[in-house]
Amino acid sequence: MEKSIYKPFLTVVILMVLASLALAYTVDVALSDKPGVIMKLPDTLEGWVGNELRYCHNEECYSETDLGGQYYLRDLEIPDICPDCGENLYSMSWAEYGVLPKDTEFVKSAYTNETGGRMFTSIVLSGQERSSIHRPQRCLKGQGNAIMNEHTIEVPMEGRKSLKVAVIETERVYATAEGEQTYYGYYAYWFVGQDRETPSHYARMFWLGWDRVVRSVSHRWAYIAVSGEREAEGREYEQEIADFVQIVYPPILVGNTELGGTSNDI
Repeated sequence: MEKSIYKPFLTVVILMVLASLALAYTVDVALSDKPGVIMKLPDTLEGWVGNELRYCHNEECYSETDLGGQYYLRDLEIPDICPDCGENLYSMSWAEYGVLPKDTEFVKSAYTNETGGRMFTSIVLSGQERSSIHRPQRCLKGQGNAIMNEHTIEVPMEGRKSLKVAVIETERVYATAEGEQTYYGYYAYWFVGQDRETPSHYARMFWLGWDRVVRSVSHRWAYIAVSGEREAEGREYEQEIADFVQIVYPPILVGNTELGGTSNDI
């Protein structure tokens, strides 16, 4: 418990030291535009079919349509054109567009299988500003979710070391015609740099500072998440996460053999 309490402070202290070194030695930082992932989710995976999400930024569509201006790409007659107002569609919602740096890149897709399972997957790629990526807990709470538990799992990956994935168990109460209903969900995520991966936001911040000072380079980090529904009790859903990550991650990872042998946790 004490380790988790002091870990953020230790990270801040280390970053301050690195920043001081950078100022002392006037390090010139090169901005790298090469991400560690491909910003394109596969259309199909083993047993799953994907349907990319698009969003209309027209205020009427955003506030008055059933899904809040959200559309599925496969359902559109004209790609990237809103069927309700005729304006362009975007890969991020109006709320996300309003608060994130404009060079932030998004791709989101909903995957379904023959048994009715559904897995939402997203990749957020940072721009030059660090605010493109932040701790997911903030957004989850802002969307009305209660965070019930947080832990980390290890996902076996073929030909490399296991991938560590952070998992958040959520609950959200919805008002329906039959009364209040509780949705039990999970949100699994990890961060990927050009040659680093970690489930920790604080570790990502450390390596971001380390690379700027020691390597004199600033990489674009990606934030990958998968989410779905779980039972109120038990952790059977963890196997669902592992099975899905094993097939969705390799196709989008650039140089996937390089990351397996590197430990990037603090």
